[in-house]
Amino acid sequence: MLDLSKLSRQIHNMTFEFGQQLEELDGKLNETRKLFEDFDKDPHEWMDKIDSHDSHFFVAFPKEPISTVHSLPSLDIPYSVFATDGSQIELDTHEVALCYVINIGLVAIHYDGNTTPYLDSIPKLFYRDDDIYEYSRGEKTLISSTKLSEVRSSMEAKSLCKLILEKRQDNIPAVGFVDGTLVSWDRAASAKKDIGAFTGPLFEKTFKAGEKLATPIGGYISGSRTSLVINTLRAKLCNRPVMDCSKCSTDAPCRRIDGLRDTILFKDILKDGERSTVFYGGINTLDRGDWPEYRIGFFYINTGEEIARIEAPDYVLENDGLLDLLHFVAYDQAQKGMGYPISLQESHHLAVVRGPERETFYRLVANTLIDAGLPSKVTNKKLRKTTRLF
Repeated sequence: MLDLSKLSRQIHNMTFEFGQQLEELDGKLNETRKLFEDFDKDPHEWMDKIDSHDSHFFVAFPKEPISTVHSLPSLDIPYSVFATDGSQIELDTHEVALCYVINIGLVAIHYDGNTTPYLDSIPKLFYRDDDIYEYSRGEKTLISSTKLSEVRSSMEAKSLCKLILEKRQDNIPAVGFVDGTLVSWDRAASAKKDIGAFTGPLFEKTFKAGEKLATPIGGYISGSRTSLVINTLRAKLCNRPVMDCSKCSTDAPCRRIDGLRDTILFKDILKDGERSTVFYGGINTLDRGDWPEYRIGFFYINTGEEIARIEAPDYVLENDGLLDLLHFVAYDQAQKGMGYPISLQESHHLAVVRGPERETFYRLVANTLIDAGLPSKVTNKKLRKTTRLF
């Protein structure tokens, strides 16, 4: 049982420290705004510093002048929106069977005044050795949370692709959304050269379908905590001949604005409905022909409730018509959902697995095992955690 009275003083201490951090934030934000204003005067000053070495934090460079702001497009048109989201029943070694479930919520909404929305969920059970184990250097281990998230993202991508191919209406613009990032991070990639670090291989087939049908695919990220734009601005503060962060101390000059999030910066820059320019991770001097396939970029948008981050592949971001459509639909969906896209809200509600549903699932598994004459028993730990002696 949680004794809140024993946490009270700790909560007061945390609140006090939060107040101090907010005071420090104002100073950091003022310095960052100055760097933001100076960037367009000579972007090469930042570019040359970042290009001087590979060992530094991830950065992002703007497609246009960094101060560029785009108003909400005037698109008074019917459109369709597709969305998928995933949830799971985690692997539990104390339960009656070693397995897990991924449940995908699917939504297709057509704003044509005629078509009924499509709402569904598709669960999938994973129980075979290839599903629940990973193999590394001869070692066999249970699937990690990172790998499980990858499996869920892959199912979300495939489901979105199927939705677009089967539910899209001719001659009506459409947009596809997932909740969260499109990027599958290659952690061994270079922060500078952008080799594999900003691509979405799990969504490759979805992107191909979207590109063929002129349908933007976007990853909608609420409460983004990334600092790629801030990191780019930090480069100006580096006082080393080359930007090699592996040799810097914790009191390096660039640390003066460390900890700021991009959304805090753009909160003062973007008005309701406006979006920032497009940003791409890594160095932008790479020729377009040298880009990885479906390079992922992003922009920030003021939905009226928050600054959201929208990720999309380059076939969208390099096409003004598709980019305007994504901008308009993302904002319109957030208005319809009172701050968060209504299509993603619905797909989440369809996907989420609640506590009672989890317990019912395991009861069904246990009963089915018993009916088949197979052993069905939870571990002693599980049993003792669900019963009390006192």
